[in-house]
Amino acid sequence: MEKVNFGVIGLKGIGRTHIDAIKEVEEADLVAVADIDEDVGRDVSSQHKVEWYADYVEMLERQDVDAVTICTPHFLHSPMAIKAMEYGKHVLAEKPMAVSVVEADQMIDRAEREGVKLGVVYQYRLNPIQLEIKSIIEGGKIGRILRVCMEACVFRTQAYYNRDAWRGKWATEGGGAMINQTIHYFDLLQWFVGKPRRLHGWVDTMLHEIEVEDIASSAILFENGAHGIAQVSTVDAVPTVRLEIAGERGKLVSEGSGLRLGLLEKSAKEYVLEDVVWGKPSFQWLDVDAKEKEGGGHAEIIRDFARSILEDRNPMITGEDGRASLEIVNAIILSSFEGRPVEFPISRDSYGKLLDRLKQR
Repeated sequence: MEKVNFGVIGLKGIGRTHIDAIKEVEEADLVAVADIDEDVGRDVSSQHKVEWYADYVEMLERQDVDAVTICTPHFLHSPMAIKAMEYGKHVLAEKPMAVSVVEADQMIDRAEREGVKLGVVYQYRLNPIQLEIKSIIEGGKIGRILRVCMEACVFRTQAYYNRDAWRGKWATEGGGAMINQTIHYFDLLQWFVGKPRRLHGWVDTMLHEIEVEDIASSAILFENGAHGIAQVSTVDAVPTVRLEIAGERGKLVSEGSGLRLGLLEKSAKEYVLEDVVWGKPSFQWLDVDAKEKEGGGHAEIIRDFARSILEDRNPMITGEDGRASLEIVNAIILSSFEGRPVEFPISRDSYGKLLDRLKQR
């Protein structure tokens, strides 16, 4: 096999982005598309000269489809992925990979049983600033991470939720601000800092007429001992997207398109042990120039996924990676509704029962 033949399931919105990305990638070919909307399906079929299927299962029956990308509403990701795996297809799922960790577990287990690749789209990892942050942390420049503060507070109108019937509902979206708009930032948080050990979370619906949360906050203890605070929303008409990571040897501050690195002359521990009552650690702020990377975005994710199939290796972002951020989101919801901190891994049974109750509302 020299190229991977892709089918795309779900052709509105992000599905078009996947199609454009596939057509950019030398290792990939678009051979089929599926969507229940006939007008959309025929339009895409005509534009890209590929066959359209109203029933995605019929597309899966094609022998020349090696892999599929899933771009449908959240609640369909898991059943469609598992069905595709039953047909021996590799699966690249849009974020979130599922609405619950139980579904994510099932997807990961099924992929392993069927011997197919499972990847998740978290293209924010390929942003030059995020790559620079990862490099700085892994290079040890800020030392052991002590504390992190994440804000991903953006804005959505009521019309945004009204436009698509599946949005804003527990049964179909599986959550609100966290699982949709800001799960990318939870992915980055655990990618930079590590997995959580315990958290206490709170969710609320403040301004929108929706079932799910439009604001969430959490206090997090990570496995490596770091303390964290995370707050996200879709109610900030003046948006803030900011990340601060403090280590023993320095601090990273990312906001907007800027990245600053504060470097200590010696470690914070050494300053703490000085015999000086009003000690003032010496440090220097540096503006970090994050270099643009060729490609990036969805095209780079799809290129890597195609290569993972051709080279028989794990994709850049695996199902396990996709589950990690989803578990944080589920944990904050579970903690909020149970009114207590929760431990990781979270109870699959407890979250499943909670989600069933929320769906029935």
